[in-house]
Amino acid sequence: MKFSELNDKELLQAVKPLADHTEASWNNKSYGDFCHYLSEQFPEDEFNRQLEDSYDKLGAHTLTDLVAIHRNPENVIAIWKVDFEKRKDQGLLMYCFIEVEGKPLIAGCTYHS
Repeated sequence: MKFSELNDKELLQAVKPLADHTEASWNNKSYGDFCHYLSEQFPEDEFNRQLEDSYDKLGAHTLTDLVAIHRNPENVIAIWKVDFEKRKDQGLLMYCFIEVEGKPLIAGCTYHS
């Protein structure tokens, strides 16, 4: 698979399941599952710190509407609106995907609430 050869629909079919899996893993507070599609190791202590900092305030995340797809030469950025279990206002969740040996992986993820 080459990101550059995929239309938006095909691209989303390839990467959205990774984002959904990662969000479900976050919601279940499962570090091992959370790291499954990451391109690089994510420190467990950082995972726990982020849970402690935000989970009690925001609760579970649920991806909703796609906001944008941005293609760069080395990666693809997908931005979704995100609902928070404990907050009325939506936020934005930005995923950076890269190709490794023809498969998509998550190079980074940030949310803005």
